[in-house]
Amino acid sequence: MTADEYSSPKRVLEARGLRPRKRFGQNFLVDQRFAQRIAAALPSGAYVLEIGGGTGTLTAALAAQARELDVLEIDRGLVEVLRERFAGEAGRINVLGADALDVDIGALLARHEQPRAVCGNLPYSITTPLLERIIAAAPAWDCAVLMVQREYAKRMGARPGTPDYGSLTVFVSHYCEVEHLFDAGASGFYPAPAIASSVLRLRPKADAAERGAADELFLWTVRAAFAQRRKTLANSIASQTDTLARADVERAIAGAGLEPGIRGERLTHDDFVRLADALHAQGFRVPAR
Repeated sequence: MTADEYSSPKRVLEARGLRPRKRFGQNFLVDQRFAQRIAAALPSGAYVLEIGGGTGTLTAALAAQARELDVLEIDRGLVEVLRERFAGEAGRINVLGADALDVDIGALLARHEQPRAVCGNLPYSITTPLLERIIAAAPAWDCAVLMVQREYAKRMGARPGTPDYGSLTVFVSHYCEVEHLFDAGASGFYPAPAIASSVLRLRPKADAAERGAADELFLWTVRAAFAQRRKTLANSIASQTDTLARADVERAIAGAGLEPGIRGERLTHDDFVRLADALHAQGFRVPAR
């Protein structure tokens, strides 16, 4: 196929007897202007890991400026489309037939010299687990430019006390600085999704590489605080463990300088850090799974 023919995901799929698969949450990027803006937000000359190549609209834009590009694609039919489309650059553009949820993203990135970046249009149905895996690998990348459901974008940038604020907000802000780049309407995709998308750029915080096992209690505390959102912080945390008395939770809350009846949704990132430290001082450790 010619470059012009590849510009239409619908035509590419029909030529091979393929169609969008709901199982994989496939909404293919059509608007090449969006693809160019996404690619331009990445470091020039970087190694790029793209999650979900689709028919290659974003891949082509990334390839124009990346030093090397690995593309993860779970759909076998699309793996063949991508390999055919970029056959002339095999070795620099590598199409990997794999599920991003099964790939060690950090290890894959670490094989390459910096700068390193992650990019992709994340399927709506698996956005949360994919984000968790990408952010867990933050020490291995310099920049991540991700297209997500607009509601996810709101949650990632929400302020304490607002309806969108939750454990995802705190988790992301713990590791990364988040920048909203632009919004993308449904007309830029095939088939057009029922919801709009936003493109975000994430950069690891300076101490992201030092975080790891020491954050286990912090992350548990955040999840416990939002487990029963309408309950007070003390009740919500106490309900998540049999090894910590409610009185100990209350002492930790006081030790963190927080109000006794506060709810988790009112806590800032720094509040959660102090609370986790206070729980640790009470002798609490994360329960074994």
